[in-house]
Amino acid sequence: MKLTKPGMLRSFAAPQCWTDLGTQDERRHEVATWQRAFRYLWRINAVLVLVAAGAITFGVGTLLVGQFGASTARTREAELGPLAAAGTSDPRLFLGQASVVPGTGFMRADLLLHHEGGGLSSGGYAETRNVLFIDPGDKHARWLLADDKHVIVESSDVATTEEEGKPKRTVATVALVKAAEADRQTSKGQLLLFGPSGVPVAQVSDGVRALHVAALTGEQITVLYERDQQLVVALFAAASLTKQQEQTMPVPPLK
Repeated sequence: MKLTKPGMLRSFAAPQCWTDLGTQDERRHEVATWQRAFRYLWRINAVLVLVAAGAITFGVGTLLVGQFGASTARTREAELGPLAAAGTSDPRLFLGQASVVPGTGFMRADLLLHHEGGGLSSGGYAETRNVLFIDPGDKHARWLLADDKHVIVESSDVATTEEEGKPKRTVATVALVKAAEADRQTSKGQLLLFGPSGVPVAQVSDGVRALHVAALTGEQITVLYERDQQLVVALFAAASLTKQQEQTMPVPPLK
């Protein structure tokens, strides 16, 4: 006994085929839509990459031009300024802006050497090779050091305390001087004490690695520094800058 006829099978199969065709068209349409969306995204990304690359190129170019311009300006300043007759050993040396020694009528200006930075984002740094002192009562300025082959790695003004109606007055300055080619942290140098006009100049000690403290206490200047892996305290008369006492300060062992 036959329950179905072939004609009936064909009539029921036809609607199923049309449904499958419609589903395939929808899928193809979705795929095409996604492809167009990805193409737009790729184009947008390409534009953004080009814009970013252009901005980076412009920024780097501006930085390089700025650094070159600053270096050229320092060189021209050294050539056209008062250092032209000083006979410096390095054409990159230039005289910094002069300033008044606080509480006095004397002026001073640092002799600087600029070093370019190691990266594009670094502007470099300047080190002090000497100090020029100007006394309006003298006919000539004077240098603190005899040459420009040393570096003043640390310095500290020793001044009176500020009182009512009276500003601070610089009594002396302490400076640690090391060879230019030596390591700034580990090498040893000469510790100097000098007046606000650059004279007199007294040697606190030789073989000094670091300066810790310089302060005025009454009529004495106290200087704490490091020498031969020991702390040393030296006392100087504030009026004459003559050494009065020096002693080491042993550091007790920790328990």
